[in-house]
Amino acid sequence: MRDCDALVSMLKKQVAAERLTAAVCASPAVVLATHGLIPDTATCYPAPAFKAAVTGWTDDKVVVKGEIVTSQGPGTSLTFALKLVELLVSPEKAEEIAKQMLVKLE
Repeated sequence: MRDCDALVSMLKKQVAAERLTAAVCASPAVVLATHGLIPDTATCYPAPAFKAAVTGWTDDKVVVKGEIVTSQGPGTSLTFALKLVELLVSPEKAEEIAKQMLVKLE
């Protein structure tokens, strides 16, 4: 996907329009960072090569920086999804869903 011209074009337009853009696992490093779309603070899968590609890498499970949301991987995907619900709908809706799923928001 990193080299898909259509995807890269869409992502660049999304970021330029300051619309919510989300990436999880390796994609913050492999896709966003490769094309200069990563913010100055982000996270991704914590493999050394990926961490090195993400300037301002942090060990947080989910990072929101401006309109860019990044997360570390499969084990953080539920937290990532609930953060997206919070940002797209409301914190209350994210809390409601979390309670129904028997998880606690972080």
